[in-house]
Amino acid sequence: MKKKVLTLKEFEGDVTDKYDSFKATLHIETKDEIDLVSWTLEYERPNENVPELINVLNFVVGMTKAIDDHHAN
Repeated sequence: MKKKVLTLKEFEGDVTDKYDSFKATLHIETKDEIDLVSWTLEYERPNENVPELINVLNFVVGMTKAIDDHHAN
């Protein structure tokens, strides 16, 4: 089984203007020529008035589905 990991951390931009921290991790495990993909999003809101990152979650899910569709065809 092969395991690959890509971690993205914030440095500047819109996310750092509103959130104390942000990290996205992409995990890919290859088993019997099948790639299993999972994402982990970690972030810290400075207070409860700052919204959850649902738009980022939707983007990641959509992007992952588009990549899967591309490779399936």
